[in-house]
Amino acid sequence: MNNRTKNINISKISIIIFISCLALLSTTVKSQSQKQLVKNGDKLIEEYRDYYGASIWYKKALDIDSTYLDIAFKYAESLRGYNDYAKAESKYYYIYKKDRGRLYPLAPFWYSMMLKYNGKYSDAKKSFKRSKRFFSRDRKGYHYLKVMNEIKSCEEAIKIMKDSIPVDIKNMGSDINTYSSELGGTLLDDSTLIYSSLRDEKMQGNNIVIDTALYLVRLFKGSKHGDVWKLDDKLDEKINEPNFHIANGCLNAKGTVFYYTRCDRSFNCKIYAINYNNGEWDTPYEVEGINIDGFNTTHPSIAEVDNKEVLFFSSNRNGGIGQMDIWYSRKDANGNFMAPANVGKKINTIEDEITPYYSPKDTALYFSSNWHYGLGGFDIFKSKSDIIKFDKPENMGYPINTSTNDFYYNIRNNTALITSNRKGSFTKKGETCCNDIWVYEIPDTIKQVYTTLEELNRYLPVRLYFHNDHPNPRTTDTLTSLNYTTTYKAYTRLYNEYKREYAKGLKKEEKEDALLDIEDLFSENIDKGANDLTLFTPLLIKELEAGKTITLTIKGFASPLSKSDYNVNLTLRRVSSLINYLSEYENGKILPYINGSAENGAKLVFIKVPFGEYQSVKTISDDVKDTRNSVYSPGAALERKIEIIAIQANDTNQIAMDGSEIEKLPLLTFKDSIFHLKLGQTEKMIKLINNGEAPLKIFSATFSCEGFTIDLPGLEIPRMEPIKLRLTYNPTEHIPKTCAVEFLTNTIPNKIRKEIIIQ
Repeated sequence: MNNRTKNINISKISIIIFISCLALLSTTVKSQSQKQLVKNGDKLIEEYRDYYGASIWYKKALDIDSTYLDIAFKYAESLRGYNDYAKAESKYYYIYKKDRGRLYPLAPFWYSMMLKYNGKYSDAKKSFKRSKRFFSRDRKGYHYLKVMNEIKSCEEAIKIMKDSIPVDIKNMGSDINTYSSELGGTLLDDSTLIYSSLRDEKMQGNNIVIDTALYLVRLFKGSKHGDVWKLDDKLDEKINEPNFHIANGCLNAKGTVFYYTRCDRSFNCKIYAINYNNGEWDTPYEVEGINIDGFNTTHPSIAEVDNKEVLFFSSNRNGGIGQMDIWYSRKDANGNFMAPANVGKKINTIEDEITPYYSPKDTALYFSSNWHYGLGGFDIFKSKSDIIKFDKPENMGYPINTSTNDFYYNIRNNTALITSNRKGSFTKKGETCCNDIWVYEIPDTIKQVYTTLEELNRYLPVRLYFHNDHPNPRTTDTLTSLNYTTTYKAYTRLYNEYKREYAKGLKKEEKEDALLDIEDLFSENIDKGANDLTLFTPLLIKELEAGKTITLTIKGFASPLSKSDYNVNLTLRRVSSLINYLSEYENGKILPYINGSAENGAKLVFIKVPFGEYQSVKTISDDVKDTRNSVYSPGAALERKIEIIAIQANDTNQIAMDGSEIEKLPLLTFKDSIFHLKLGQTEKMIKLINNGEAPLKIFSATFSCEGFTIDLPGLEIPRMEPIKLRLTYNPTEHIPKTCAVEFLTNTIPNKIRKEIIIQ
């Protein structure tokens, strides 16, 4: 090699080394920058509990390099910390999919919790079942117990949501609530409100934040003017001491002593009081016998029980049952508070019970808990009590409770207040970021009274599932001699076969997930359908015995494993098995209504709508040799069903004995279960069909977001005639990920809602 060649090679090597050094320097600078961003976020949480501010720094760090799961987990935790449940759900799921719970077992746990906080109870229940395995080594540990409790809680949440309470809960308005947090509203009378707020003097009237570094919670007073609540002013500076968080104000029945919580900047909290005489505040003092150094004592609520003052509060002191427990203290004959007592295990759990309020009028303790079965986060509960004993708590129901946090229940006469970060709160940090105070008027009776027909419709749709090609496989008959109960019992005997076949060839986590999928399939769908039918049938009998003629519309579905004409006959056999079940129920109790021989003239009439595989999911396998996916997969199994979807009742006095006057029903069916639009796509043809027995009318289509229109047919849609509608989208500045359209039709039910996804 000559010198010139050597020099060229040395030059090349030098350039390579130089470029490598530059790359290394760039990586080092990037790494240092990323580390500093993370440190900034960590500091905000450690010193100020500022999860929102921390999330901004973590997000910037991830923008540099998104592959660091430790930063992603911190980001997810910060999102959860300031209640951005939707983003937190997405980020925890991302971590779980990347890590599979190996280094971050709390990712699947918190993903499950976020699903629940977002009101996705069925999905949350399944996810909790999957996350159970990460904590099964310590079955007495908090996380395992919490997961098992949440599985049951999700089941209860689904039931609660079916039985909403007729109350109209309203936000107290923009003068009381701000884009920050308001909490702990207490009514001193029908038109005077005491509450806590983060607005402080730093918050301008237009809700613009000037400086949040030294924000402190303060107590404010508001008043009602007509139907509008207005801010008056902060309470006296003797109460709102500088450099302390002040919250949770309440006044005793005589109006002479005001109790509240005082917390230092490290959130060490104690209960204080101040005497109120002739419109003047005395000097505040720490309530003796209540506070304990080193433990938090907060959420005071004073009440008169049997002419004696009782102070309720929450505390994490020793001697409790869980983390934050509810305690109470009576005043003795000398006016001193006695040693506090724990309200006991019926109320307190291994987690948090907070914000107690005792109503002498109801003789009941109201409180919030994140352990008792609820809709998500903290729910409000009620326990009848004479102080000596407490009854089992009852969930206050929806919409008093939501999938978000609901606490600080307080009532005065017929007006109730709630603190909640539910959707509809004022916020600029995400729709569930911040707490607002909400109000509603308590109706004379909370319990909703339903007619039998309304109860029937609340159970719809009743979905009943079948094993592949059952009943009576390999036949083109449209009828069967079997009843649904017989087919259901035969189906459940295949449980182990389904687990074995669907998990075949899989290992470790994939196998465990497959087994859980089958467990969910049977418990959440197959068994649930049979249970729903058991609840449904006695209600149906009540209507028939009352002289009503009932028309049931039944859809039949099949997986795409066989040809369409075969599947139509198969779905008719499945409908036939349901009719046989009803005919044979309790030794033929319903049969006279089916064959038209009932003495009261009532009838049970069926409208059969056999879809075959018309609406089956396109991704379901139709490969006869691939039985794992075409037969044993949950996806295929969920296609093999019939649904009772609509009930129509008519008085027998208005119907001919041959049933000729019974109104035939249309039925709107879309080809796609979800309308998908690609980014930039402005048009889509929507395919639908009227599978009913009468002409279909579509009166209107209402969209949940702007930019969408749809061309509706001006004429009635004949039965069994497929048509297409043109969906048009003219994007606005903000393009949503999801939207919804609600069609108003002459079907039963008359409103049909479809989701639009833009990707």
